[in-house]
Amino acid sequence: MPEIYLDNAATTRPYPEVVEAVIHAMSDGFGNASSLHGRGVRAMRLIEEARQAVAGLVDGAAWKVVFTSGGSEADSLAVFSAQRGKRDVLLVGALEHAAVRESAQAAGEKGAVIRELPLPQTGVLDPHAVAGLIDERTALLCIPHVAPELGTVQPVRALSKAAKAVSGKIRVHVDAVQAAAQLPRLNYSSEVDSVALSAHKLHGPQGVGALLLRPGVSLRPLVRGGDQEDGLRPGTYNLPGIVGFGVAARIWAQHRAQASAQMARLTERLVGSVLAAVEGVRLLGDPTARAPGMAVLAASGVRSEVLLHALEAKGVLAASSSACHSRRKEPPASLVAAGLLASEGAVRFSLSEHTTLQEVELTVIAFESAVEESRGGGVARP
Repeated sequence: MPEIYLDNAATTRPYPEVVEAVIHAMSDGFGNASSLHGRGVRAMRLIEEARQAVAGLVDGAAWKVVFTSGGSEADSLAVFSAQRGKRDVLLVGALEHAAVRESAQAAGEKGAVIRELPLPQTGVLDPHAVAGLIDERTALLCIPHVAPELGTVQPVRALSKAAKAVSGKIRVHVDAVQAAAQLPRLNYSSEVDSVALSAHKLHGPQGVGALLLRPGVSLRPLVRGGDQEDGLRPGTYNLPGIVGFGVAARIWAQHRAQASAQMARLTERLVGSVLAAVEGVRLLGDPTARAPGMAVLAASGVRSEVLLHALEAKGVLAASSSACHSRRKEPPASLVAAGLLASEGAVRFSLSEHTTLQEVELTVIAFESAVEESRGGGVARP
């Protein structure tokens, strides 16, 4: 059976131009960008070109781009750098990627105070409720622009403005790893201090990401031992990864608005057709605040892993949670907070610009059949 890949929130197929650029950087274009000879200088020039392209993904500031090993490291770097003196409170919620939540927990073991953000069943944070948790001790507010497991879009501008209205010294960190690959544009107001990105979510290579910093925002490095990235992220530059990231950023920026609109149309078709065809299935999260190419469907009377395997047997690849925690048996905290019942299995479908209408229509048929099989021959609506 032909494969239908609907797990793009986990990773995307690299653009051919990206593969070409990575291969060149590993062959004829190889070099250590910290070396002072010609090959090193050429390598650094390629890195600076990629830095400009990545910065161009996000409007709103003259961002300083710090290259990392991925979105998880970028999130960790922002969280561990936030605590400053008496400002020791970190605001983190169930919507966040594990990189944010677990970094906050680790900071808590070193004296930070962790406060849980209240999450309505809609899966969308309330700026008023969040502002009510902020005081002079609050060091950091973390916001996932697109919730990685639920797919709901957060009101970043309203949340960050509400936070800074209470405390001008609080830092606001936005995890835009999924948002950069889903939304037609990223434009953050002056209240946002740092932004995490990852290359492989937008058709770039795996193993490279970036933390974007507003001018004046300082960091404490997680790694020691070199001057790379102004000492904020020491270690030999990942030349192939960074170059590939830059190529992907340039390509994606050119047509993301069109791609986002196309993903939205196909996702609406997928969700509407499934809800009409299969009993006992519902959409999790606010349908009016969902990323264009993401949808989480909860099906009664099935287990997530059983349903996913049944879909894969029919050629459809999807997920039930973030790939970073896909082997954990318990359901994601964000889905539980959004109302997922113990008697329900969840499937996260995530589309890309390469998804076709025919693939969506075949997925609906496969999903209907997979649910029936997973229920042990239960009734599917004709």
